[in-house]
Amino acid sequence: MLSAAVSLVALLLAAPVSKPGRADAPKLELGQKLFNQGDFDGALKALDAAAVEGGEPATLEKVHLLRAQCLAARQDFARAEEAFALALDANPETTLDPTRVDPTVVRLLESVRARLTGSLIIDSTPPGALLLLDGKSVGAAPQTVATPAGKHKLEARWGDGPLQVTELQIRPRRETRVVWVQGGAGPGASGLQLEPRPIRPFGDLRGMIEPATSGYVSGGLELGGGIELSWFRIGLFARLYPYFGVTPRFQLALPVLDTMNVLLEVALPLSFLQDGLGLGLGGGGGAEYYPLKWMGVYVLIGGRHHFLWPGRNDDTAFTATGGVRLRVP
Repeated sequence: MLSAAVSLVALLLAAPVSKPGRADAPKLELGQKLFNQGDFDGALKALDAAAVEGGEPATLEKVHLLRAQCLAARQDFARAEEAFALALDANPETTLDPTRVDPTVVRLLESVRARLTGSLIIDSTPPGALLLLDGKSVGAAPQTVATPAGKHKLEARWGDGPLQVTELQIRPRRETRVVWVQGGAGPGASGLQLEPRPIRPFGDLRGMIEPATSGYVSGGLELGGGIELSWFRIGLFARLYPYFGVTPRFQLALPVLDTMNVLLEVALPLSFLQDGLGLGLGGGGGAEYYPLKWMGVYVLIGGRHHFLWPGRNDDTAFTATGGVRLRVP
């Protein structure tokens, strides 16, 4: 009995201990093995599970690169591009070896890289520094430049003064802010600061037309605001006309160009009407365009339905919305 217990303890001590953040490694290894065997469906199943578990950026880079190759082998190029975009999120400088990977797949990765950009926001103290990005002039600071993902060289000069140089890495669909200070000691000095800008307040004025299924057409005017964090926005709006109400709105803004986003929105309107209280559910989709970095215009098409108290429902209505958004750049 004692010897059996000792043997059990020895087995437990000898068992490998899983390390935090490495739960996805066996699935990645299995996916690589199945991919090499030509079992792309099996490899994709293992790699999808590894992607869900998450992990270090270097591991996720490998997972999504291999996922993209599996999808390309299945001729699912749209999803392959999405997987390459996730790999570039993990490492903007990721590459494929053209001597070991189908050149068509390598070109697909490079085409995704060329389309994925981040916003490089450059300021200088004093303003007016002349800027070069990868050796090409981009004007004078302050300046916002849509920049391909990856490593870039940024240079600044005031008049005939010395050239200040630094290298920085741009991540897709994110903002990188650089502040140059005249007379800084060069790359890595306190004169250069990289600042994330994850949270921004915004204010909206929107008008809408709402044709109901019964044939009745109404409209309204709303004023509100909120905060945006990366691609997500939360706002609270007050309906001013023709009746009063408040509406929390949740919005997803997916960037397609540096100045344009695709919008998806969910709304929970609460209306104070003459014949009762209305609680509704609405939503829609559309697009927004920013001609200036602090001002945008947008349109949304969708629908809404009110549940009225006491004891009846309002007609379902389609909605067409247009508005102006002001935000902190």
